[in-house]
Amino acid sequence: MANWCENCDRPEEGDVCTVCGGNIVEPVHGPIPWRWRLFIVASIIYLVWRIYQLISWIVH
Repeated sequence: MANWCENCDRPEEGDVCTVCGGNIVEPVHGPIPWRWRLFIVASIIYLVWRIYQLISWIVH
């Protein structure tokens, strides 16, 4: 995966930008927001419930 030069707004392969000569810094990823975690958990619960309903509908 290529690094990104913030000054030039373009991808770069090395640690120094070939256009502006600036240093390329690895992006720091923050934690997942609690809203996304809640959304993922709610989606999993919903899908499990729908699979349960499908199985019970097929069995009966």
